[in-house]
Amino acid sequence: MKSLYSFLVLFKHTITALIILIVSGFSSIVKSQSQLPVIEASNEQAHIKDGKYVEVNWKLDPALKPDTYFINIPLKKSVVHFKTDKGSLTFRTQPGKNYDFIVVLNKKDSCHVRISSTQPPNPAHLISKNSFPQIIPFKLIGSRIYFDGLINGKSVTVQFDLGAGTSVINTKSVERLGLSFTSQTLINNTNGINQARTSLDNELKLAVLHWTGISLTEVRNMQDYEDIIIGNSFFKDKIIEIDYDKKQFIIHSQLLSTKGFKKQPVFYEQDRPKFNVKFSHNNKNYDFWFLFDTGRDGTMLLGEDFTSKKDYWEQLVPLTTINDKKIVRLDATISGVYFKDIVTNAADPNKPKGKTSLFGNQVLNHFNVILDNRKGILYIKPNSRTYEPYSDYQNYLKEISKMQKK
Repeated sequence: MKSLYSFLVLFKHTITALIILIVSGFSSIVKSQSQLPVIEASNEQAHIKDGKYVEVNWKLDPALKPDTYFINIPLKKSVVHFKTDKGSLTFRTQPGKNYDFIVVLNKKDSCHVRISSTQPPNPAHLISKNSFPQIIPFKLIGSRIYFDGLINGKSVTVQFDLGAGTSVINTKSVERLGLSFTSQTLINNTNGINQARTSLDNELKLAVLHWTGISLTEVRNMQDYEDIIIGNSFFKDKIIEIDYDKKQFIIHSQLLSTKGFKKQPVFYEQDRPKFNVKFSHNNKNYDFWFLFDTGRDGTMLLGEDFTSKKDYWEQLVPLTTINDKKIVRLDATISGVYFKDIVTNAADPNKPKGKTSLFGNQVLNHFNVILDNRKGILYIKPNSRTYEPYSDYQNYLKEISKMQKK
């Protein structure tokens, strides 16, 4: 009996110790989680304001742990406001840091959200060990920029397009380059919004620079002489310079002289820079953010992001209407250079097709450009192409006259 009694006492003490250990461990977990900021939400819609210019509608998702928002310009300090219908948080971010918090959705689901001041994951990796600056010569075809390059060791003509959010390959070049496709990507271009097949893990060489892990999505809206289009994602931790006078594309690791350049902020959509332009139409003045789209072989476009605001669509007085687009005449000023009587089209907000407002290279190549991706600053100054023609009202009248004679 005595041995049984001793055993029961020992068993009781052991169970008590285990309970204390479990409770202690549970308390540590609760304490660890409670150190994270917590706010509530009664629906999945949230809003993020990143710095002065970036605003994002955010959808809460408890399945993602964490659900990460990447700072628009991660190498620069920012102030980020995260707001739900029940609460808000503000973070003063530093480059390279993460900021975690929890949103309790409908009093039951925990959404683990992270504000990250780091570069988003990108499989494209620059492995060249050459020092900067590096110069890549380019040629102009129409108003667009082209490099000579190699994809997987085979020669290609590469268009550089600051308006490209995805690296793409001409469907007519696929067979010659022998690419294989193992994935798909949702892509929005002049052919609309479609799923397109994607080739993974390719190599790109431009001059002495060498990238691996390149994804290329097949498209059917490219010119016959174009093989590849790449954009700013290849250079988002660098400073790039486009010198149209010397036909040189220069990659810098640090900012050099900007004498003679005018400076203005940019922010990014899918690594694509947007800049602010003032313009006038029908005796009204406007102020809006446009894509700096070097891949657009035209003057500009008023997209649904503009025409859907206020009563802007109704304010636009068309010269004519083609395929639900208003053809309009306007004046714009960029870096002190006045562009008179630009003729462009405006997208109907009542029939949305995902069109974004932009300025194209028929206007933009009038300037030499330095884009500091590290700090989100654009430097531009007029170059020797200042008097190059662009699509204006006089050209429009000539085209109309030709059509009427037919």
